[in-house]
Amino acid sequence: VLIDLYVAWKTDPLLCIGVARGNDAYRVKSRYNALHISPKVRDVISALRDAEFIDFKGGSYDRSGSGRGNHTSRIRAAGRLREFFEPLDIELYELDLHHNRECIVLNDFDVDEHGEPIKTGKGKNLSKAIEYDDNPETERMRAELTAYNDLLKETHIDIPTLVETYIERERSDGKAQRIPINQSGKFVRRIFSRGRWDRNGRFYGGWWQQIGKDYRKQISINNQPTVEVDYQGLHVAILTAQRGVHDNVKDRYDLGEQILPQFELKEQRAIVKLLVLTAINAKDRKSTCLAFRHAQPTGSQQKKLNDIELGKLLDAFITKNPHLDDDLCSDKGIELMNLDGQITERIIKTFVENGKPILSIHDSYIVQTSDVERL
Repeated sequence: VLIDLYVAWKTDPLLCIGVARGNDAYRVKSRYNALHISPKVRDVISALRDAEFIDFKGGSYDRSGSGRGNHTSRIRAAGRLREFFEPLDIELYELDLHHNRECIVLNDFDVDEHGEPIKTGKGKNLSKAIEYDDNPETERMRAELTAYNDLLKETHIDIPTLVETYIERERSDGKAQRIPINQSGKFVRRIFSRGRWDRNGRFYGGWWQQIGKDYRKQISINNQPTVEVDYQGLHVAILTAQRGVHDNVKDRYDLGEQILPQFELKEQRAIVKLLVLTAINAKDRKSTCLAFRHAQPTGSQQKKLNDIELGKLLDAFITKNPHLDDDLCSDKGIELMNLDGQITERIIKTFVENGKPILSIHDSYIVQTSDVERL
């Protein structure tokens, strides 16, 4: 508990740590509890609180103090504990913050783009990690991913242009969130969903997955400039190939005509692209439209698009790409994520074998400029 409080304080004095209070969060023999932490940790936290070493907020706490949007208790070092921390000169990169941490995760439901459990409207997690028995395949995946994490641990990944040690971004609920940019937030996990090894399987983790494209352009690896190579059309390309279609269409998202008059063709193309990628992951049109609007920033014109308008864009896309009709709004995305996870696995393995660092953002990869041809 003290080490976690020190790391949070060193990262950002205002940063709070989420702590679970339920018994089911501390399964001593779980593969996801590498340090074998028992429910007694709650007594430690209570003792620190009573001795005024920590600030404590129970349940429903966020930075604004409104109590909305979060149902996990929060702690952070209080002034009395900070007096003990200040003389210490231990840097975060000197600590093994992920000692024996499980990197192959099997969830009982889906996760979001950052590998975090999807939440209900009341903030309750819809998914949790479940136990499994190892087999030759899980052992192989763990060994390869451990080798990758070991390489990342020895690799200096930074945004040298930053003045602060963090980046602020706006979450989907409109609240501000700080993403620490440091050498301790580089641990990568591979997460499978729905209790199956053929669903999802993407690589999650690393602060580079939580920042925008403009910031990613400024990343350096071992003090060398990088390039992000983007394959965002990958899922549509895979589905097209699976349907046996071999045409010469260069841009499937360009509808060639203005469907919604309030948007120029360039804006419309961006909307269609996100809408189609959303439809690949959704079960029906209604959930597609809801998910699309949810992904838009508050107050944007795109967030105001209704189901009829979004339906017109989907219909126009299908008219141009009829072979993809059955794959939209059919929950195909979770299978395609498994395929691109396999692709990423092969790419990472090759780079690690050559001692070359690489960062993945699902359908794009960041490499040193000298390694673009290798990728």
